[in-house]
Amino acid sequence: MGHAPSETGEPSGLFTRVGGDHWEADFLVDPREGAFTVALRLDGAHWYGLRVADGEVAAVARIGQIQSVLGSRPLPDSSATLRIRSTEPTWNGPDDIELGIGHGTGTDVLGRLDGRYLATEVAGGFTGRLIGLWTESGQVLVRRVRFTEQRA
Repeated sequence: MGHAPSETGEPSGLFTRVGGDHWEADFLVDPREGAFTVALRLDGAHWYGLRVADGEVAAVARIGQIQSVLGSRPLPDSSATLRIRSTEPTWNGPDDIELGIGHGTGTDVLGRLDGRYLATEVAGGFTGRLIGLWTESGQVLVRRVRFTEQRA
């Protein structure tokens, strides 16, 4: 996937609507020389994501005018599995959202956030949550995307 800015100034990307109460989405990527973000979003002002740039992956939250890095670590030398999960809530939201790097035995969680800030009841809108990625520069090779709904 290459970089192509949209007419509105937002980065262009590839997204799909997320359904289900609790789920896990894995993006197996080869970052190459690109800068990109894998994200769960409502719109450009409400999203949680994993931003990859300069050999590092960072968990980022954007809520309105506030954008914050929650944690970061160096990327593995080979392809990486970027994981976003919807889990049982620990606060009053519909769920918690975990952002991390997946590996054979689990996930290195870089951030965990209340999911209510990506809910239409709080953030507005009507599209619901979308998951996918956008590039900011260069190219990224997406080897596989896997979405699994967690059944109770």
